[in-house]
Amino acid sequence: MKFINEATAFKILIEGRGVLLSITTKRRAFYFFLSSRYVGARVAPTTDPYPGIVELCDYDLYRILDRWNELYRIKIMNQTGTVR
Repeated sequence: MKFINEATAFKILIEGRGVLLSITTKRRAFYFFLSSRYVGARVAPTTDPYPGIVELCDYDLYRILDRWNELYRIKIMNQTGTVR
């Protein structure tokens, strides 16, 4: 079972494997993880108006952690897929 709550600047994802709280500001998104795999915080650029890391990973906590190195700089990638 999953519980997902999205507000303008806050996302809460609760599932059997853990909890994710995401707080989005104008320039940065702060992710707070509490799971059996990882406990801690991470920061990424805000991706608005594009889908964010949570949406790209289908609201799956472990998928977010597994793909973090690929996705946390997604906003600064140009159309060819190279990082600027």
